[in-house]
Amino acid sequence: MYYSKIIDMKAVIVGIGNIGEALASRLLKEKHDVTVVDEDLQIVNDIVNKIDVKGVTGNCLDRQILLDAEVDKADFFFACTVRDELNILSSVLAKKMGAKYVVSRVRDPQYLSSLESLKDELDVDMMFNPEYRTAMEIAQILRFPAAISADTFASGKVTLTEFRIAEDSPIRDLSVREAAIIAGEKMLFAVVSRNGKVYIPNGDFVLNAGDLVHIATEKNDLVELSKKINVFKQRAKSVIIAGGGRIAYYLAKALLEEGVKVKIIEIDKERCHDINEELSKATVICADGTEIDVLEEEGVKSADAFIALTGVDEENAIISLYASSVGDAKIVTKITSPALAKMVCKLGLDTVISPREVIADQLVRFVRAHQVDEGEGMNALYRIHDKAEAIEFTVQPDFPGIGIPLKSLKLKNNVLLCGVVRNGEFILPSGDTALDVHDKVLVVTGVKQVTELDQILR
Repeated sequence: MYYSKIIDMKAVIVGIGNIGEALASRLLKEKHDVTVVDEDLQIVNDIVNKIDVKGVTGNCLDRQILLDAEVDKADFFFACTVRDELNILSSVLAKKMGAKYVVSRVRDPQYLSSLESLKDELDVDMMFNPEYRTAMEIAQILRFPAAISADTFASGKVTLTEFRIAEDSPIRDLSVREAAIIAGEKMLFAVVSRNGKVYIPNGDFVLNAGDLVHIATEKNDLVELSKKINVFKQRAKSVIIAGGGRIAYYLAKALLEEGVKVKIIEIDKERCHDINEELSKATVICADGTEIDVLEEEGVKSADAFIALTGVDEENAIISLYASSVGDAKIVTKITSPALAKMVCKLGLDTVISPREVIADQLVRFVRAHQVDEGEGMNALYRIHDKAEAIEFTVQPDFPGIGIPLKSLKLKNNVLLCGVVRNGEFILPSGDTALDVHDKVLVVTGVKQVTELDQILR
């Protein structure tokens, strides 16, 4: 029996908007002690009544308010207000008062290039930009449009890609073992989602049409494998973005640097002017992107990808459904509301992205990585449909399974080792694979709150 070294942590969150609430809920589910701080009494009362957190009302730059929230005893302090300067100042103050780790939300594009130097100079442990992070998630998906979602591990060597098995798929009604043979045995089926249930499949698991499947493979093999299993689509070369906010700015900037043609439809004239100044290579259309005539005139039927990024969830859902009905574009839809996100997925919009969940994942990973006694080895965390996680670990010298073939390791149920990177080379694990110190390992697990590699062992 291997014992985990999990430590429950005390977290203080200031600024209870979408991100603050999502983070509080996630940390509470992981059994942490959570206190929220906001200037709005009604907001504090609402979240205290909604979930089991402590609440303090007041200004996060008021020393007494922070003492009331016990910031001096906090393991983590998260500044999530809508004001960058307030977040930075409150984080600096919290660190001086005794908070162990402080994390600050910084959204202004002007700060982006200097985040690391700011972080070091101010002794802030982490700064995050929700809009930039969300844009990078979308850009990753557009590099492989057949994917519903895509993430990379081990510095980009390993990919975990989600797709839906179509009626005419060559791997439909095959076992995982048979499907792997068709794919040249260069990938592992990591997770299968079916009718709301999540499975970590063994070799005998049979794949059905409509299944959502996550495959783990080396990044360089992804295109070849996608062709073999009939899910290949050319990389998006022309993209229409409805909405010209910060996410659109970061996304367009990244796509333009890759040579992608970008058209942004934005209704606000002043914002259109700003985008024109900031992104001279983009085509900016000052119009209402929710109007059918506008979408058709600007080429929604022929675009490779359509991204709905307006500030209204319902608008994003409707125009995405329309774009999906008239063309063959890759559709990505920004939805903030969890309830609406589930609804639109059932209507056929597979690739739905939520900035609050993107950032909550990032911040939970930060907590997990600092949650154990001796600094750990966790590098990345990726949540899969709320019921499974993909986690990248670096094998530490004290891991008890070093040198032991995987077939001889006693792994917990619902655990699968999907990939190993050793000295920069990808290894698709088999029963004879043995882990070594400093290997990067991708683990998919349904076991809750895994923070160390030895927690996957029985």
